Amino acid sequence: MNKSYMDNEVLIFGKNSFVASGIEETLNKAGYPVDFFTRGNEGRIDTTVLGKTKDILTNSFFKEKYRYVVNYVVLKDAGVEENIEFIKLLLEFCKKYRVEKFIHFSSIMVYDYANTRVDECTPIEPLAKTLKKGYGEIKIAVDEYLWSVKDSLPFELILVRPGFVLSESVPCPFVKKMPLHFTAIKGNKKSRQPIVKREDIHLAIRNIIEKPTTMNVYHLFPNDGMTKYKYAKQAVGGVIITLPKWIFKDIPYLLSNIGVIPKSLYSRFEGMFIETDFQSQKTEAELQMKFA
Repeated sequence: MNKSYMDNEVLIFGKNSFVASGIEETLNKAGYPVDFFTRGNEGRIDTTVLGKTKDILTNSFFKEKYRYVVNYVVLKDAGVEENIEFIKLLLEFCKKYRVEKFIHFSSIMVYDYANTRVDECTPIEPLAKTLKKGYGEIKIAVDEYLWSVKDSLPFELILVRPGFVLSESVPCPFVKKMPLHFTAIKGNKKSRQPIVKREDIHLAIRNIIEKPTTMNVYHLFPNDGMTKYKYAKQAVGGVIITLPKWIFKDIPYLLSNIGVIPKSLYSRFEGMFIETDFQSQKTEAELQMKFA
């Protein structure tokens, strides 16, 4: 088994993540050799280490050292506690392998839907107060834990929060084409959902690795104030049908307050009508790039 390594080696957790697809080429071209970790029977196939997430500290198929670790892994079939335990293991892994930068993929879902403006310095929504369940709750919990221990870590912690990641093979989740040149969106004319191209995320990760970083949080999406309505007009065209906010947000809000529906269900409706002004100016300036 080849245990050799290079001083600028990158290890990516979550090879099969949609967002990770293609990043190896971007990093290799910039001179960064890449290893991957994915779940499976313990072993190694070329540049990919396989194993169980709970056994990463004892898995003998990793190289002797990694300079950078990028984590895409979310245990979607598990809860908050299991995901935090994995992150704790991953932090210990970074200590063991003398990592210099740990880049963790977060989400803009960690912010309170009620925020009118969000930038890289905006605090996340407290786990104790959130109505979100599933993916959103896990992201908040993990970010909250990482933030609580960041000052004690012997390596740099970087949280990246992308918008919704698009590629040619993935349809936009809030746009639905209909017959006769009609297009429906999940929201109204004021609803916002930052989106970002996958290749732009790869370039951002390369820049975060290469440049001396001064921020703990980076926003990976265009700083253009795009609304769902404007995006649908540009990307699809035709007649855009919006959803009335009073039916899909206000009524569910009242029903949740009187106990007819769970508050977590109302949170899903609320997420369709986010009007937050999402900012990425600091990220673009720091990384010297513009998101398209």
